[in-house]
Amino acid sequence: MISAHITSFLKLITAQLEETSRGITSSHHFHNVQCGIENILSLLEYNNDVVGKAEQLSRRASSYIIRHDLISSTISDGAISEDADRLRATYEALAGFRVAVEQSRPNARVRRLGLA
Repeated sequence: MISAHITSFLKLITAQLEETSRGITSSHHFHNVQCGIENILSLLEYNNDVVGKAEQLSRRASSYIIRHDLISSTISDGAISEDADRLRATYEALAGFRVAVEQSRPNARVRRLGLA
């Protein structure tokens, strides 16, 4: 079960990707994705699978957000197709991260604070 806190961080990550895909440019999008990932990891017991999925999501989000900003200034059919592929890969990484998070356990800090 995913706590409300983790759900809100997943929504933050999704919102940053959606804003980028709609052409809203912000230097904060990738930073916000990173913060969402880090906040989620801080609520879970250490797990290699979750960390690996988090790293994959971070790489994919970085690739998508940075390249989307560059592509929006030089639009071509090939660039749009590549951009869509990067967005799809990022959403797949987000889905994999979500599954890994769902299968993980809250850490002692979460239990101590009564967040679980």
